[in-house]
Amino acid sequence: MGTLLFATFLKPGMLDAYKKFSAEIIGPRKLEYKELLKRYGLKTAKVWHEKLSGRDYVMIVHEAEDDALERLKNWGSSTHPFDLWFGEHLNKCYEKFPEPSHLLFKFDAGN
Repeated sequence: MGTLLFATFLKPGMLDAYKKFSAEIIGPRKLEYKELLKRYGLKTAKVWHEKLSGRDYVMIVHEAEDDALERLKNWGSSTHPFDLWFGEHLNKCYEKFPEPSHLLFKFDAGN
């Protein structure tokens, strides 16, 4: 299992829409969201918001199965109704659909 990090800017003025979308996926649509994560080999989702140079930026961290990146390649061709709904909301909010970030280094302070 590994960790995936995605980071992107939100489109101007979309922070409230992103918060509403987030509340929906962890609220009334959480079972569908849980199934989406499982389909793509993602075990957890943690999302941070930061304002950088006056722009809203989000960072998404997933603990993932070893084959998650391979499974995520199928995202763009999915016809699953929830995947389509979810992707539509991300595209509405994200300035650019995020690609996985590349790990620069890893350090364990316990060793």
